[in-house]
Amino acid sequence: MFPPHLPPKSCNIARHQKWRRLKIIFALTIFALIVGMSGASMMIGWIWPRFAEGDTWIASYVHPALSRVQMEDRVRQEISLRIVSVYQSESALNGVNYLKQKMGDAIVVSSDGWVAMYKPDYDGSYKNFSVLAKDGQVYQLENAVMDKYSGVLYLKIKNAQFDVVNFSGSISAGEDIFVFNDSDWYHSVVDYPVMSANVIPHMDTAPVLFYSLDGKFKLGDVVINSQGTVDGLIQNDGSLLSSDYITRVLPNILSAQTVVYPSLGADGWFSEEQPIVVASSSASGFAVTRVWSAGSKLRKGDIITEINGRVVTADDLWYNITGNTTVRLQIIRAGKTIEIETKLTDTQKQ
Repeated sequence: MFPPHLPPKSCNIARHQKWRRLKIIFALTIFALIVGMSGASMMIGWIWPRFAEGDTWIASYVHPALSRVQMEDRVRQEISLRIVSVYQSESALNGVNYLKQKMGDAIVVSSDGWVAMYKPDYDGSYKNFSVLAKDGQVYQLENAVMDKYSGVLYLKIKNAQFDVVNFSGSISAGEDIFVFNDSDWYHSVVDYPVMSANVIPHMDTAPVLFYSLDGKFKLGDVVINSQGTVDGLIQNDGSLLSSDYITRVLPNILSAQTVVYPSLGADGWFSEEQPIVVASSSASGFAVTRVWSAGSKLRKGDIITEINGRVVTADDLWYNITGNTTVRLQIIRAGKTIEIETKLTDTQKQ
């Protein structure tokens, strides 16, 4: 028998105290390992955020889609102030005036009151139109210019000063966008570029390239990207009409109140619309079916492959010829590649 307050004779006091210390050290090691792994996950989430995508255990990363939606919240106030609503007329009922039949929204493109909206069925009458700004002010119009090729209507507001929108430089598949619909913003994505269903042949600078969107929106809705710059307007078939078709004619709208397209003076089609075959091989460029400019050096049957050293596509032909008075063309004529220089022709539609 041993006294109850004493350990048995076989117990080693030194070993017992050492084991107790080891258990404490082991517990501290496990705790330090957990803390270290948590800190490492946070660091990786900041420095290398895309490592967190997929089936990984790191939970500190926020998917980019959330930040893009938050970015839209920061710009919606500023962009909304640069969008006005256009109404068919102003009416009265028992002494109360009201705006009747909303035609759509328009973006402010100049500080002195020019706005642009998609209105392909415009009938030439604008004097009864009323414009409602986001501050509640109602304005009347003093002029209207229609671009029949793009379907964009430019309206000049009387005695107005506005902040203007900025336009995006390019549109790409997979880009996040926001669509202004019924005074609110809706998130969508650019799916892919699509070619126009216009009758072939057409004028060389006619709009032919548009963009399909992930969603259905109303005709004339304004589309911006996540940086708050305007990508374009929704057209008849629900696709996106690029803001390129606004910026290309805007200088003449503001200076001369007319629509002018610098052109090569020819009709035809792009190889993206109908494949062009030369010597049993496909060729990229613009096939000429008619030359209507008297001063042009082009001929029917020519295939324009380069303008000023740049390959001709439906997407970039405008950028190749704008700002110039003469251009250098590389063409295929009767199976041979030659170079010519020709003057541009201004095509006015109004």
